Amino acid sequence: MKKLVIVTYVLRGLGFVLVLLSLFGHSLILNLFPGLEGQSINPIFYSGILVYMVGAVIYFFVNKKEKAERRRREIEEAEERAFGPRDGEEKS
Repeated sequence: MKKLVIVTYVLRGLGFVLVLLSLFGHSLILNLFPGLEGQSINPIFYSGILVYMVGAVIYFFVNKKEKAERRRREIEEAEERAFGPRDGEEKS
């Protein structure tokens, strides 16, 4: 699960860099890709937005799942403290 969270941060960082490059690094992009001269660099901007959104959506669902698991564990621990161990479970 942690690797997936790291991947989402990398995707969001890459999207952020692509957006910044398309906004402020016009000459840098044209130096790296001279074939784009005279053409719009809007695809780089839209690619950055898309990559960032993919990372954000994946992170949202992973984080939601982790929070639900953590909440379930906390409820089970609270029930165990309040009512004792369940049937068939040993007391630690």
